[in-house]
Amino acid sequence: MSKSTDPMAQAIARLDRALSQVENRLQRLQATARDSGDADVDRARLAEELDKARASEASIAHAAEAASKALGEAIAELRTAANGAEAIVDQVDG
Repeated sequence: MSKSTDPMAQAIARLDRALSQVENRLQRLQATARDSGDADVDRARLAEELDKARASEASIAHAAEAASKALGEAIAELRTAANGAEAIVDQVDG
């Protein structure tokens, strides 16, 4: 009996091909799982960076608010000084 017509040999060949397909599929699934794990690490890192960026944004907003308030106060002081100087000039001229 030749090997190609032997039912046992055919069954073994089919089993061998099926096992090869299972091994290939398992390797692809393991690669996908590794990639997914890498994506989870990336997501966690990005979430941490986003939290830091939000905290930085809040700090910058607070500093901008304080600078705006200080600028407003400086403008008011300059106006007061300019009005006082104008009053003195008017007295001298008048």
